[in-house]
Amino acid sequence: MGLGPTGSSVVTSRQYYLLFGFAQVNEVDPQRMAEGLTSYSIETEFGFVDLLLLPILLPFTGTSRTVTVRT
Repeated sequence: MGLGPTGSSVVTSRQYYLLFGFAQVNEVDPQRMAEGLTSYSIETEFGFVDLLLLPILLPFTGTSRTVTVRT
């Protein structure tokens, strides 16, 4: 967003879903994670920790993803 990341700050959060992504359990707000800045980048990925959580969440048809905001 804006000009992209201008500093070296990184904030990471995890977002959870049920029914294999159909229903969102918690909301991750990248604008709130960027602390009101106007220039930042957002990355969403299925990371290593998400892979480790998969056997725990799978019986509940749950998944997770990692959201990273660089400011």
